[in-house]
Amino acid sequence: MADYWKIDKKLIEHICALAKLTPTEKEKDAYLKQISDVLDAFKVLNEIDAEGEHAFHPTKIENVWREDRVVKTKWDPLGNSKNKENGYFKGPKIV
Repeated sequence: MADYWKIDKKLIEHICALAKLTPTEKEKDAYLKQISDVLDAFKVLNEIDAEGEHAFHPTKIENVWREDRVVKTKWDPLGNSKNKENGYFKGPKIV
């Protein structure tokens, strides 16, 4: 089985060629170290036993609903309008 975690300079050059990048040798060395560090972190995560209940949130998420109550209001939306008729706004004729 191939070692998928192995990163070498040839792979870095291949990735840079695919991305149409032309890094310097110093940048290639930096990329090599950075990608190796990232893969090492994933190796550690890969070894964790993740069987059982998965927790995406630290606390249980529940909806908190309030009871709906019908309340009569005395608000009249047309109260301040002079131009009203049968419960509607009345405007001037356009034609």
